[in-house]
Amino acid sequence: MAGTPIQTFNDFMAATGPTYLTSADAVINEAVKNTYAFSRLLKDKTSEATIQGGNEIRDVIMFDDSSTYDHYLPNDTFNWRNAQVLDTMRCPWRFSLDHMAWTDHEIELNSGEGSGRDYVKSQYKRLKRQKEQRMWTSLLNGFENDLWASPFGNSSNMEDAGGKLPYSLPCFITEIPDFNNAFGVRGGVPLGWTNLMGLANNNSSSTYTGENRWTNQISYYDPNNTAANGGANGPRTSRTGVENIRDQSTTYTAETGGLITAFDDMFLKCEFVPPSTKQEYFEKPTLNRQMILCSRLGLNQYKRALRDANDTLVSYQDAAYTNPTFSGIELMYCANLDTAAIFPSGTSRASSAAANLTSVSTTAGVTEANAIDPGARYYWVNGNYLTPIYHSRRYFSKHEVMKHPNQPFTYVQVVDCWWNLFCNSRQRHGIVAPLVNAA
Repeated sequence: MAGTPIQTFNDFMAATGPTYLTSADAVINEAVKNTYAFSRLLKDKTSEATIQGGNEIRDVIMFDDSSTYDHYLPNDTFNWRNAQVLDTMRCPWRFSLDHMAWTDHEIELNSGEGSGRDYVKSQYKRLKRQKEQRMWTSLLNGFENDLWASPFGNSSNMEDAGGKLPYSLPCFITEIPDFNNAFGVRGGVPLGWTNLMGLANNNSSSTYTGENRWTNQISYYDPNNTAANGGANGPRTSRTGVENIRDQSTTYTAETGGLITAFDDMFLKCEFVPPSTKQEYFEKPTLNRQMILCSRLGLNQYKRALRDANDTLVSYQDAAYTNPTFSGIELMYCANLDTAAIFPSGTSRASSAAANLTSVSTTAGVTEANAIDPGARYYWVNGNYLTPIYHSRRYFSKHEVMKHPNQPFTYVQVVDCWWNLFCNSRQRHGIVAPLVNAA
């Protein structure tokens, strides 16, 4: 390896000395998150599905068939129509980067003066691996954090072409009720938003604009459902006097009941496909992309509901209920949901006074424990209709090593990525959310 150590290392990239207990590949990485929902959205998808070019991400969607079906007699005349039923979804590119950095001193002082070629090469490999591990961990953690970023107060930052943030999962799956929807209680756009991916969905009790089907599914449950009312398996009953968070002056009627009963309802609404076996769920990507995401509170709550029914099960099992499922669909713990401030705030509606909703903020969310309806949320996600899309020109592109004139001893290598989160259909997703004492 000719040249100075820093020159050689810079070429190798386009603190060592003592013997380490583990190899670079075996370094314990405590910076990783418990789970990554983001990677599940990409699992086994082809490059055609995840990589695009152009100045924005586009697709078309059909909300209405504008029926041309009819009956006729042999001598009838016909009025033909060329129905225009497609709407265009638009998604702006967002630009993300991460980097690796090193200094002259870090390389020069630990290059092993007078050491053999093989020793120097192994030291470079070790350092390169450690730099890359930190950078990729940071990058993946950033993608996961973006997936759970709050839409509150970020309409222009996420929706507009001049914004900086990518769409997050709570943009497409909201518990903000769209009670005026022709198909029942659905989730509208986030509070403070009027469009989502260029499609309108803005409603109140007096006005409605947008697509009825550009909404996600909602099923409510009562987190305080008593054993006398069936507990987690309690039947769904009509609750009147539900104040719509979007339109704080009007009350509506919604159904709520036990947690597992709400799961029954949501499973049919989202049209999830149950795997025939647990093995099939993990082997078939289209099935494995169906998931139920929840916080630690939500996962433990579901496990308790299963334990309550343990004495009625045909075969007894370990009380831990490791990796619980519903109809074969995995409940996946997402650590971000423990602290994500993505839920509507305001004084609890437990006293059922409509005035309590006047404090709901359109610019700041809170955690699920502090929401206007406190309790665990369950995101039903069908990854077949939700995909991170990357630009073909900037797909994890590694740039040349550079240094700044004001920092002559520091070298930086940037990894650049252009992408955004794209939703093909909101009807295939849903949220099971608490509705506290809405009577």
